[in-house]
Amino acid sequence: MSFLSQLKRNGRTIQQDTQHTPWYELWGQPLAALIRMPWPLFFLAMGLIYLAVVLVFTVILSFDQKHLIGAATMALPRPFLFAVDAFFANGFDGIAPDSLFTYLVGVVDMVAGLITLSSLTAVIFTRLSGNDMPLRFSRHLCISSMEEGHLFCRFVTSDPSQWLNVSYSLTLVFDDEVEPGVWQRRTHCLALLNGGTPQLSQTATLTHRLDANSPIQQWGLDELKRRNAVLMPLVEGVDEITGAGLLQTHLYRMSDVLSGHRFGDLVSQDPQGRKRVNINWLNQVVPA
Repeated sequence: MSFLSQLKRNGRTIQQDTQHTPWYELWGQPLAALIRMPWPLFFLAMGLIYLAVVLVFTVILSFDQKHLIGAATMALPRPFLFAVDAFFANGFDGIAPDSLFTYLVGVVDMVAGLITLSSLTAVIFTRLSGNDMPLRFSRHLCISSMEEGHLFCRFVTSDPSQWLNVSYSLTLVFDDEVEPGVWQRRTHCLALLNGGTPQLSQTATLTHRLDANSPIQQWGLDELKRRNAVLMPLVEGVDEITGAGLLQTHLYRMSDVLSGHRFGDLVSQDPQGRKRVNINWLNQVVPA
């Protein structure tokens, strides 16, 4: 039984079509889940977190609500209004504590509010400053010929900024039976004709030569399918505007490889003689 099959039998899924683990599988890492969940769901979660903290302090203050001095507004309970005021560090309702207990609870509520607000503000900043998955990888990989041909992987980006000091890699991941009945997931870094570029603007193609040293030529596509092989391109660079590191990966199964094909040209020329990259032609392939 292969390594992947054993994992599937144990109920664990392997993500092969996304760059990141889905947010709903990150309950043990709430910060990562908040960063990766959709914006509407994030704002809903943020509101529920605020409400949960306020309600906790509302229940605590209700044990000594007679020592909360001031008129309640909108017919709402004074413990709730005071908990909201302390959480957001404001005095909209003018309710004041009149005992050591309510005063200390108010102080703790204010500290909890500062921590909660600052933490969620940091999450919002991280989401806004992030450059999540700006690259679009082609639907297929192309092999011109298994005999001294080339493997091609292409991607484009519509991001107006550029990546600097960019490096590429293409890794073959496969099952290997190291001894009878013992399977291990192994990796093999494929040699590329172009391992990087000082500046990436719109598109690039990773090219691997299928010579005698290539495991793809040595084993063939059928054997790689039997080994549950996948190909993982990785692109790493620096954002020209923020200087932040950028990293993106993708995964291709062997069924995504088209043999005897190559990618069509992305570049066209307008009537003024200017060349343009048509990113909508990303998936166009032609016979080799």
